[in-house]
Amino acid sequence: MSVDVVSPKRLAKGHAPTLPADAPAAGELDVSRPLGVYVHVPFCSVHCPYCDFAIDVRKPIPHRAYAEAVLRELAGRKGWFEGGQLVSLYFGGGTPSLWEPEQLGRVVQGVREVFQPATDGLAVSVPALEITVEANPGEMAPAVLQGLRAAGVNRLSLGVQSFDDDLLVALGRNHDGATARRALTEARAAGFDNVSVDLMYGLPGQTLAGWQTTLEELIALGPAHVSAYALTVEAGTPFGRRAKRDELVVPEDELVADMGSLAHRLFGAAGLERYEVSSFARAGRRAVHNSLYWSGGSYLGLGVGAASFRPLTDGTGWRFTNPRATESYLRAMEQAELPPLAECERRTLGDLENEAMWLSLRTSDGLSRRAHERRYGLDPLLGREEQVQLCVAAGWLTLEGDRWTLTELGWLFADEVAARLWRA
Repeated sequence: MSVDVVSPKRLAKGHAPTLPADAPAAGELDVSRPLGVYVHVPFCSVHCPYCDFAIDVRKPIPHRAYAEAVLRELAGRKGWFEGGQLVSLYFGGGTPSLWEPEQLGRVVQGVREVFQPATDGLAVSVPALEITVEANPGEMAPAVLQGLRAAGVNRLSLGVQSFDDDLLVALGRNHDGATARRALTEARAAGFDNVSVDLMYGLPGQTLAGWQTTLEELIALGPAHVSAYALTVEAGTPFGRRAKRDELVVPEDELVADMGSLAHRLFGAAGLERYEVSSFARAGRRAVHNSLYWSGGSYLGLGVGAASFRPLTDGTGWRFTNPRATESYLRAMEQAELPPLAECERRTLGDLENEAMWLSLRTSDGLSRRAHERRYGLDPLLGREEQVQLCVAAGWLTLEGDRWTLTELGWLFADEVAARLWRA
């Protein structure tokens, strides 16, 4: 069985030979699409054995120097996204809550001064500006939470992962279940009414009964949003090296699929709608920033390893990524207006049409055939007729008028559907 395990954080990452640093400036930005700004804060207290993101475990943290580097990068890249209407500012990592709130607040202010908040002129409906900070349980003193609120942060994303102490040890986390439970209470006490929680399943030693206990505990705590991801074992991580030596035993695919289905069922009964393969939300609490990735919105990535996407009015777009090493990034920003690009690629209309097919079908809203054709100038059915019918016959895909959506079974086969519908 194919189990979909793609994380939204990975959707923005491109792979291509490096082009001249000024290449992404070419072409006119499509300002009809909402804009998000992502700030990567690489600093962490520990390096979890499953993580392959750009992180930096160090003391002391260069709080002010990193803020100044990010602000200099913002000043250098802002012209590439001029005219974009801001709907989201997201601080990811790493552990952004380790950054001094004063420095984070400087970046919030800098971004808000550069980009105008969204208006009703966009092609999609958007709420007020969402400002999210990722945080870990046990690393949020009351003063930090108060500082984040004062900086304008209105959404927290807590890296809980599990309430099971044994699993948390296996994951290399530096908190226990009691600390994770307390984190939600402390966040609410500080005035955060929009709290998201990250959970992981398919973990070494995890059982379906244990996963159900975690789900029930979380539901009782009443989060506004949940991201529930199946473990992905990445080659360059400690988990990846253990797996290569056959020393990492994880649940079979069938059990992982059962865990995903159980989460869907229990969250749905508790009023948390599944609106994307791995994402569940109460009414009005869908993640604005992650939705940009799934809907083809534009986003400017600032900081170590951050990825950007610049859609153009001709239907093509630029995707580019910063270097992953903190010291290299800081040195570059001390010496130049912009850091060198680690990765850069021009995405063709065909590339983006394929991506739009895949990403829209990962969501409960699905794909609008008419809207897709308006944006890409091509009926999504053309050239895919046979594979679409095969997906329908398999019970993975439903076609109702203009709308294509995955079935409940199809959620488990989202990657398989994407592979079948990918236009060569």
